[in-house]
Amino acid sequence: MGGEGSMSSAIVSLKNNRALLGRRKFKTVKNLIISKSGLTELEFKKVSPYKLEKIKQQIRLEARKRAKRNNLIFLIWLVSFGLILIYLFIL
Repeated sequence: MGGEGSMSSAIVSLKNNRALLGRRKFKTVKNLIISKSGLTELEFKKVSPYKLEKIKQQIRLEARKRAKRNNLIFLIWLVSFGLILIYLFIL
């Protein structure tokens, strides 16, 4: 049969890749990241409570707008689907 050699080389390549992934340890990767960046913890920007409340309000407002838009799209889709069904089955 043709292609046996290429399939066996593909299988060997996959096995070798799996073996390489297995050798990686989380601790060594973590230590590498810490040594390169010099940071051990995340640093967040400091925000005043007033600005934080404004940001929360803005996120909530955008979520409400998105929900209304999604509901409107669903309603339009539902009405059009209903009209298509009525057209197909009644007429």
